[in-house]
Amino acid sequence: MAESVQALHRRAQRHLNRGEYGPLAACCKAILARRQDFADAWFLLSVVAEAAGDLPRAEGLRARALELDGGNAEYLAQQARLLSRLNRSAEALAAARGALAAGPGNALTFDTAGVVLSRLARYDEARTALAEAVRLAPDNAQYRFNLAAAEQFLGEAAAAEAHYRAALAIRPAFARAWWALSELHKTGGGADDLPALEALAKRPDLSSEDALYLGHALARALEGRGEHGAAFAALEKGKAGRRRRALDGRARDAALFAALRDSFAECDRERRPRKSGEATPLFVVGMPRTGTTLVERMLTSHDAVTSLGELQDFAHAVRRSAGSGGGAVLDPEVVRAALAAPAAIAATHYRESTAARLETPPGPGQYILDKMPLNALYIGFILRSLPDARIVLLRRDPRDTCLSNFRQLFAVDYSYYDYHYDLESTARYVADFERLMAHWQSRYEGRMHSLHYEALVADPEREVRALLDYLELPWEPRCLAFHQNAGGVATPSALQVRKPLYRDALARWRRYEKELAPATAILAEAGVLPEAAGA
Repeated sequence: MAESVQALHRRAQRHLNRGEYGPLAACCKAILARRQDFADAWFLLSVVAEAAGDLPRAEGLRARALELDGGNAEYLAQQARLLSRLNRSAEALAAARGALAAGPGNALTFDTAGVVLSRLARYDEARTALAEAVRLAPDNAQYRFNLAAAEQFLGEAAAAEAHYRAALAIRPAFARAWWALSELHKTGGGADDLPALEALAKRPDLSSEDALYLGHALARALEGRGEHGAAFAALEKGKAGRRRRALDGRARDAALFAALRDSFAECDRERRPRKSGEATPLFVVGMPRTGTTLVERMLTSHDAVTSLGELQDFAHAVRRSAGSGGGAVLDPEVVRAALAAPAAIAATHYRESTAARLETPPGPGQYILDKMPLNALYIGFILRSLPDARIVLLRRDPRDTCLSNFRQLFAVDYSYYDYHYDLESTARYVADFERLMAHWQSRYEGRMHSLHYEALVADPEREVRALLDYLELPWEPRCLAFHQNAGGVATPSALQVRKPLYRDALARWRRYEKELAPATAILAEAGVLPEAAGA
């Protein structure tokens, strides 16, 4: 006797729970051969496609499931997550809200929708959804972690710490939660977690990822005690399992920087007038950890500036103009293909994607701020495709930039940041970056505004006035009261920028002068240190 559709479905769910995608797909196809209207078979096939990395096909299969069962909260939440990965932000937002509006859901649905909302910078909505996930499943450490992160983005340090510690009470070896807690404490305060961290870091069964999180957390705790040598050693040990990625990425990064320097012809150095009738794109760029978040907060304290946070929209727009699909990776081939395409293609894609993120679009005379630091790599493309755009380039002493990038843990599987797993690779990346920025500045003098972090800290009013003059905006004193800005922040500086301006990060490299010696030698040889420029 042939197996019933219900029996096939039960078997498919068992294969799903075991991660057996081949048999899972076979069960779903057998179901659909009998019943094309069986929504869950389409949904489970979308899970198989996503696991195989075919995101467009997964989205299409999930859409088919939703055609058959449009009020299914689980399908909507998972579709929202997938659309977010595909950078289709407006659709992702609609799907996430649809999942929450679909009626009583389970904890996973609330958590999935909440994480999507957080990625879309809808932090208050995210917190509400994630809190419901925790209410329904209080013993799930990951749900606690996600809620803590949302609270941290909103500047609620005490609530964030409570949920991180609740997650650790459930799962004491939760390495990522230990790291997040250390990030929360980097501006001071917090319990002494050093003994627990030292014990965990000595475990012989640590994965390279857990060792990475714990190494960063342990370094932060040691640094807080003034033990800088031990802190640096903990960082190097924690990153050791990922060092190969940095070494393998050196040639790739060098080829990209060379392609960017060599591919852009001379262009008009004069600033183009802002287009009347619409808001102007504003990019705040630079190496990570050079003050981009600080400047964003200062600018968004101005009535004329609306920030969309850190977007990958321009990277996606360039790649789409190159005919390379929806990924965000930039390489020499994409550079060549995008330059061969009409500039208007990237501009159209970018303007459409950013407009879709705005529920109330800003009007004429306003700015829409995009604060993805590594859009600095795209400066040539930005000025080519968006000639009215304004660019603020952050610079910082390369030794502090190198140290801060090495000390920071970025997205662990994002190839743009592979350099930061190794000190010398970080120094080489910073040197190449500095040379590229000097190239952009010589080529596009007058079309961008360079702002040095050290000068901003020394005399913030002078530097902010000059910045607003470049943007042709009137002075507003509250730009210096950026720490009172209540908006959410999803960067490593989320809590730092809620405090008044401080000088602690200036010349931090001197505390690690011995450990940084190999990096300093690379920077000196490249001629990018301030002394080399006569500073």
